[in-house]
Amino acid sequence: MIEPATVNPRVIATVIIPAHNEAAVIGRLLESLPKSVGGGRVHVIVSCNGCTDDTADVARGYGATVIEVKAASKIAALNAADSEAVAFPRIYVDADVVLTDKTIIDLINALSSPDLLCAAPPARLVLDARPWTVRAYFSVWTRVMRARNGHVGSGVYALSEAGRKRFGRFPDVIADDTFVRNVFAGTERRVVQTEPTIVETPRTLRALFRRRVRVCIGNSQLFSDAAFRELPGNSERAIPLWRVVLTHPTLIPASTVYATVNALAYLAASRQLRSARPVDWGRDDTSRQP
Repeated sequence: MIEPATVNPRVIATVIIPAHNEAAVIGRLLESLPKSVGGGRVHVIVSCNGCTDDTADVARGYGATVIEVKAASKIAALNAADSEAVAFPRIYVDADVVLTDKTIIDLINALSSPDLLCAAPPARLVLDARPWTVRAYFSVWTRVMRARNGHVGSGVYALSEAGRKRFGRFPDVIADDTFVRNVFAGTERRVVQTEPTIVETPRTLRALFRRRVRVCIGNSQLFSDAAFRELPGNSERAIPLWRVVLTHPTLIPASTVYATVNALAYLAASRQLRSARPVDWGRDDTSRQP
């Protein structure tokens, strides 16, 4: 059980969890977090945004500090929690993942180095009972992401005090993790070799497609705005698919699924962005099944 933490000189790190209707799954995350590290306490803030379920009550039951934001906005939740937080490093965690106390400790230790400003753990994707198309997609995706320098996308990223000072409030973007990654040059961020976060993948191809549309819209925001294009990380390019397939020829069938899903998601995202309709946030509720 996490101990409540307030403004306290012994608070040595802050875990910030934005949460929108996560009552079914947030307990497993809060149960896994450490209540102390090296004699200092970890302040856990659950920033509920637009919740219509009992996420806030569940979080309070685990002793977390709870902030309630009326708007269903992850960015609003992140900014509200940052206003409440007092300690660094700050570890931002999606409510539907699970990580261990060792992961938290290793992130804190890694960011004690003045040269490292942003850190993230590796991810272990849960693919049990998924259709072959979803498994095929992620068999390629994991290799593409593994080849990227300092990938931040495991549902968790951590910033040192100097790293958090690189930008003010979180901008109103969909892909907050990609934005944070791109704020830093490759030498300033690292995937820390520690116990991975447990990430539930979509349970259907349709849910995977909706998630990819959201990713495409988020990437479009970051590449279409001149201010975001100038970020250091935007100069780095992803490993091309052909190179991954050349290294792993057995992935040719899976790469067809990967390329098709991404191409269709890009087209759907482009249509959404051109329309006058509000952006569909593409929330994947299949991966939030308890």
